[in-house]
Amino acid sequence: METFQLIGYVGAFAIGLIMGSTGSGGSAMAVPIFNYLFLMDMHSATAHSLFVVGMSASAGVLLNVRKQRMDWQLALLFLIPMVVTVFLVRKFLLPSIPPVLYSIHDGLIITRDLAIMVFFSALMALAAIHTIKDAKKKSPTPSKSKQHYFPILLFGIGIGIITGITGTGGGFLIVPVLILFLRLPIKRAIATSLIIIALKSFIGFIGDMGSIEINWILLLSFSAISLTGMAIGIHSSHLIPEKSLKKGFGYVVLCISVLVLFRELAQFIQ
Repeated sequence: METFQLIGYVGAFAIGLIMGSTGSGGSAMAVPIFNYLFLMDMHSATAHSLFVVGMSASAGVLLNVRKQRMDWQLALLFLIPMVVTVFLVRKFLLPSIPPVLYSIHDGLIITRDLAIMVFFSALMALAAIHTIKDAKKKSPTPSKSKQHYFPILLFGIGIGIITGITGTGGGFLIVPVLILFLRLPIKRAIATSLIIIALKSFIGFIGDMGSIEINWILLLSFSAISLTGMAIGIHSSHLIPEKSLKKGFGYVVLCISVLVLFRELAQFIQ
């Protein structure tokens, strides 16, 4: 158990490092770490993940403020629908889902945790494949075209639902949206995504308080290590070529998604 926890704390540092470098990906590691290494159920794992990702993203915002990379107006447009959606999902929808969704013959059952982890694994795989492919392309030319509020509203609600159910920060979805659809430069998109991730993650965590038991000692120590990685990631990101960083991160997330899917479905192939 102590070895698993040590690996988990190493993962905490990696979470901050990745978020500082790419503006996303923290929850892709945090949820499996809390679920598998610290033996939490999925509701607790996603709640703890939201707090850690929110803390790391907040530190990233503070470290980026002086560089004036953030688009505060765009972040606010995303945040309003996201925050409302995340809070409602975490407070009302998730607790209402029964622990056992479906019973199969021979004693096999489909649980809520299994369904969430399979869904989470599929999202990670799609995000990883997109990241790997995007690393081979040229970055889109920044545009100052007029922002359309309705698509931003839909993106906000959609990502808010995913964040609420899976406990992810959503950066692996927010950053591509900011770059590909809203034409923000990569560094500005990363900094802006950290604002969105920080606030909506904390709102999601607040929605969980009272419905689960929070391990504050683990949470604060895990967050402290993650913050250290975040600071190093932000200050060293310029040393690594953007394409190499994206591609490497994509393969890491893809491997994690495969391992999560295999672990969850192993009971059905025995």
